[in-house]
Amino acid sequence: MNKFVHRLRSRLYLGARTNGLVADWGYWGTHHFEEMTLKLRYYWRKWVSSRFVPEAEVLKLRFLDSSAMLQTGVASICNAKCVFCAYPKVVAAKTFQPTIMSFEVFKKAIDEWAKAGGKSLDMTWTLGDPLVDPGLLQKVDYAINQAHMEEVGFTTNGILLDRNDTYKKLVDLGINAVFISTPGTNKEVYEKIYGVNKYAEAISGIHHLLEYNHSKGDPVRIVIRYRNAEKPSEILNSPDFIKYVKPYLSGRVLINFTVDYDNWAGTIVKGDMSGVMRMRSLPPQLNLPCQRLFTYAIRHDGSVRLCGCRIKTTDMDDMIVGTIREKSLEEISRSDVVKDIISGFYHGKRPLVCQECTFYTPVNRKWLKSREARHSAMPVS
Repeated sequence: MNKFVHRLRSRLYLGARTNGLVADWGYWGTHHFEEMTLKLRYYWRKWVSSRFVPEAEVLKLRFLDSSAMLQTGVASICNAKCVFCAYPKVVAAKTFQPTIMSFEVFKKAIDEWAKAGGKSLDMTWTLGDPLVDPGLLQKVDYAINQAHMEEVGFTTNGILLDRNDTYKKLVDLGINAVFISTPGTNKEVYEKIYGVNKYAEAISGIHHLLEYNHSKGDPVRIVIRYRNAEKPSEILNSPDFIKYVKPYLSGRVLINFTVDYDNWAGTIVKGDMSGVMRMRSLPPQLNLPCQRLFTYAIRHDGSVRLCGCRIKTTDMDDMIVGTIREKSLEEISRSDVVKDIISGFYHGKRPLVCQECTFYTPVNRKWLKSREARHSAMPVS
């Protein structure tokens, strides 16, 4: 019965997502629904969440264990120049350092994460494409087969999937999830939005990954996240989508369209948008910490940063809480620096990158109960 329900849901989902008219209406409606409910959610959180998510209970959940999340920046270099991303701006301003994480730093971070009971790993840094890392496959192999991570995935633009049959090796290594960020299936639009002449490489790599994954029974969950400047119907009806993508869609291989775009703490503005692209509204701020503060992100040099979600101009900012070259992840998670950042939200004090962040998602009672349940289920060391 469960398999039947799952298949039915998958067919309904894919039917809606691949029907141009339905996708266009859903794309338009989702944006306006989000805008209309923004203030409603704010008042609900203000009067309910703020009363039932006490500071002391939240602070107990900052410690490193599997109820937290880990993100490793294997590569802070990108081979695209997307108009909606801060990367080309901060690189041009020389406030951000593009580089590769050594295997030594990666291994130390993963070993400590595994010791803490961690089972899932995101190998995507705030800015950069993991496929640029020439040692990516070695790191994926270590995470899965040595550290025994149960969920390993990353986000990529797909440009380098074809290089040395990387798409095939990722599937064979047992990676769990690949999220592909791409503007669509039109060469001219691709070059305008991603700023590079790499459409042929990207669509080829995406196609080969989908094809090989399908031949193996779809072991990898693949989500193509269209950063679209065109209406969804224009992509869905394009020859390249129909030929290279549509035949492989399933309950494990999905697509979605970006309804609105983040401002990267004010670095990206409305003038950077093109076509149907729209900016996300800034959510009202509450004296509650963001859920993303409970993600530990490791920079290439071993520096530890709370929230690997966004930067404003640099990732060496006031979200840095230590380095694994000097202390363990567990020690860092118990430091006063982490405590002060989270506590600051209760008292109207936020790090610079958080002050204009459109990804702000305040903690709530449901989040608290979920984290407490996972936290209490951890074995005592």
